[in-house]
Amino acid sequence: MLNSPFSLQDRVAIVTGGGTGIGRAISETLAQSGAHVVICSRKMEHLEDASKKIQAMGRHSLALACDVRKEEDVKNVVEQTIRKFGKLDILVNNAGASFVCPIEDVSLNGWNAIFGINATGTFLFSKAACQEMKKQNKGAIINIASIAGRDGSPMMAPYGAAKAAVINFTKALAVEFSQYNIRVNCIAPGLIITEAVQKQMGITPESTADRFVKVPLKRWGNPEEIGWPVVFLASDASSYMTGETISVDGGPRAFEG
Repeated sequence: MLNSPFSLQDRVAIVTGGGTGIGRAISETLAQSGAHVVICSRKMEHLEDASKKIQAMGRHSLALACDVRKEEDVKNVVEQTIRKFGKLDILVNNAGASFVCPIEDVSLNGWNAIFGINATGTFLFSKAACQEMKKQNKGAIINIASIAGRDGSPMMAPYGAAKAAVINFTKALAVEFSQYNIRVNCIAPGLIITEAVQKQMGITPESTADRFVKVPLKRWGNPEEIGWPVVFLASDASSYMTGETISVDGGPRAFEG
């Protein structure tokens, strides 16, 4: 794969929220494709184990605590990445959070918390990463949004609104950063089964079987099925793509006329 346009051999990536779920799968698929990976999360729990697995693949890795809502934390992750690897090629803004609640019961603090993690974190990391990628005149930023940012999601209005902001932010950055040869794209996952989804939100494949009526593939997605599209968008195989949002959701949008 070394000579393949999909190869990420010796490129350096940062993945936010990289210790569990979709973020961990993204980190591992990047490493499998040859990248060295820096993973960060607000809590160090799970990060060390994820980092060791990346190292077991023969790649280098850093595990760093970071609250993506705090600019000093974000700058520290980028600075430590440059200190260890000397460059930054790929940024994956994956850190996210959500909760299920009717909008009339959502507090301002709850609204701000969801926007802080999903949207503000994406802004802060993109801003910091751009400073380094500009020096190289090349880079790839991949934002992880959600189909909730494209379609109405009852009981999850703050999350859907924040992910819609990420999708639009992707387009704006793609135009603004194009002068530096930095590509910015987005992935909007659909129903992806992770431990967090099952435990925190009480959702299981059985409890959401009715949602597959309009999903042609009739199943949940797996975290790895987000990881490989990220590899594509991070690689030279997508060198003429920027500003795009790819839905990875089993196909419900195919029903739309």
